[in-house]
Amino acid sequence: MKFSKHLLILSAVSLGFAACSDSDDLPQENTSKIITVDSSFPASFTQEAAQITSKGNITLSFTELNSGKKTEFTVRPDAADPIISLPVGTYDYTGSFPYTVSINGVSKDKLLRCVGNSVTVTTDATMHFDWFTASTSTEGFVFAEIYAAGSPNATGKGSLKDTYIRIYNNSDETLYADGLAIVESDFVNSTANNHKILTEANDRNKNFTVGVVWVIPGSGKDVPVEPGKSIVVCDQAINWGEQVEGALDLTGADFEWYDDHKLDTDNPAVPNLQKWFSYSNTIWVISNQCNRSYAIVRMPQDMTVEKYLSDYKGAYDYEHSSTHKQMHKEKAMLIPNEWILDGVNLGDAENFVRGALGVALDASYACISSKGKDPARFGKAFIRKTQMKLAGRDILQDTDDSAADFTLSKPTLLK
Repeated sequence: MKFSKHLLILSAVSLGFAACSDSDDLPQENTSKIITVDSSFPASFTQEAAQITSKGNITLSFTELNSGKKTEFTVRPDAADPIISLPVGTYDYTGSFPYTVSINGVSKDKLLRCVGNSVTVTTDATMHFDWFTASTSTEGFVFAEIYAAGSPNATGKGSLKDTYIRIYNNSDETLYADGLAIVESDFVNSTANNHKILTEANDRNKNFTVGVVWVIPGSGKDVPVEPGKSIVVCDQAINWGEQVEGALDLTGADFEWYDDHKLDTDNPAVPNLQKWFSYSNTIWVISNQCNRSYAIVRMPQDMTVEKYLSDYKGAYDYEHSSTHKQMHKEKAMLIPNEWILDGVNLGDAENFVRGALGVALDASYACISSKGKDPARFGKAFIRKTQMKLAGRDILQDTDDSAADFTLSKPTLLK
C-alpha cells in the first residue's frame, strides 16, 4: 500500500544537539534538501482498513550521525507522500504510526514502525519508508520459543519431557519478570474439542479460559531481563541427554515448573515456578500434541493467589460437539484479555478449528504439522522470527498473527 502523491511541506522540530563525532570530514554545506516520503505498508494493515476506528499522527525522527542533531516531523495520517526538508548529512531514522482497530467489538491498539540506518542525504530525492507491525505492549515480553513436542524418546514413537518455553525481552530497557504468569488454555484447538461454549464469561474475545497458571517468583526486581535477553522455564531441569542421545540438557534453565508429586522430578539447583492453579491432580505436562494456546500474563499489582482463585473462577457450560448434550466443566480459570502481554495459538493443519485466544490476540495459529499426532513433530520448536537488528540486538516479529510470526526449527538449546 502506498500513499498517493500529494505535496505537503512539514515543519521540523529540533529536539536538541548532542555531539557524537568531531570529525574534520563533516560536510560544510548546510543547505536543506527536499525529501519526498514514499511509504509502503504491510498487507495486514491493508486488510484491516475496514476495521480501523482511529489513526494517530505519524512521527518520523531523524538523527544525523556526525553531529548528533535530532529532527522530528509529525505527519497527518491522511497526508499523501509528504515532503520533508533535511540538511545534507547521514541519518538514522525511526518512525511510528499508532492506530486502533475493532475486531468483533473489541478495540485493540496497534502500531506500525519503520527503521533506517546510515541513509545519506546529498540531493533532493525520494526516501522509501518500509513500515512493519510492531508490538504495542509496554512490557516488551514475548514468546521467543516454545518447545512443546519434546525430543523423540528411545523408540521414536513418543517424546521426552525435555520441554521448555523461552521468554524474551523485546524492548530497549531492562524489564523484570517477577510475577509474570505463563498459562495454558483449557480449550483445545482441534476438531475433537469443537464444543459450543455457553457461558458468556468464557467468550475468548473477553477472557482467556485457562487450565494452568504458573507464576515466576520474586518481590519486584529479583528477575531482571536485559534488552535482547531471555529466560528459560522448563518442565524438568535435568540433562535428558543422559537418557537419550540427542535430547536436551536443561540444567541451565532459569526456572522449572514442578508439581510436588512422586511422578515429577525436582532439580533443587533450579528455582521452581509458583503453581497458582492446575487442572491436574498429579502433574502438568505441556501438550506435546501442540494443540493448545499459551500466554504471558502480567497480573495486576495487588493480585494474590487467594484473590485470583476466588475472583476469577472459569467454570463453564458447553454443548458437546458430538452428542450435543449440555455439559459442565468446573476446573478452569479466567485471564482477562487485557492482562495478556503475548499469546500464541498452536495446532496442526488437519485438526485445527479455532484458537482459544481471542482474534485480537492471535489472528491465526502456529502449525506443528500437516496432520495430528504426527511423530515427525518431535524435535521441532516454534521459534519467533527476527524482524530486524537494532543497536546490536534482535527485534523479534510480533504481528499478533502466529502463522506469520513463528517458524519451525530445531530447539535453540540443542547443543
